[in-house]
Amino acid sequence: MKTVRTLVLALAAVTALTAGAFAQSVTMPAGSTIYATLDTPIDTATAYVGQRFTMHVTEPYSSSPLYGAYIKGHVLSVTHASQGVKPQLQLALDRLVLRDGSASDLSAQVTSLETKQSGSNLGHAALLGAGGMIAGNVIGKTIFHTGIGGAAGLAAGAIMGANAKVNFVAPQGAKVEAQLVHSLVVRRQAHR
Repeated sequence: MKTVRTLVLALAAVTALTAGAFAQSVTMPAGSTIYATLDTPIDTATAYVGQRFTMHVTEPYSSSPLYGAYIKGHVLSVTHASQGVKPQLQLALDRLVLRDGSASDLSAQVTSLETKQSGSNLGHAALLGAGGMIAGNVIGKTIFHTGIGGAAGLAAGAIMGANAKVNFVAPQGAKVEAQLVHSLVVRRQAHR
């Protein structure tokens, strides 16, 4: 009888521990949105493939296990701005780490990233316009013996300058939204 009683108590303890372990897991279904802020800036002028970054999960998780969690990621692809080429940035979100150190691989896609231009092309456009005006004036006077070369050169330089694209930066603290591609399950570490 004592053996049966010990066995029942042991089984009850294992059941309670197992139920507690499952209650401690964090689960989010595919399609859920995670909100975060970048810990360090990422600039398309200097970013490189493989560059590591972190971001901290933000509201509305202040009362959930995601409070204090952070995400590890890396730059998946980057295109630097240049003449006629728009800058682009693609981020990969690799891992979600909870405040207690529990972690899980993350399959999520960034759907929104707060950015600002990291410069202006007005100076570049003005410089090209002035250069075009000088070159057009010299060509117009020496080859075509006309005075309209400067105006044509100015217009050509301004068009080229306007076509120059400008890099952007996602500053420190930039708001990020990501949508889970696959459901997320984080088994929390057992506390003894």
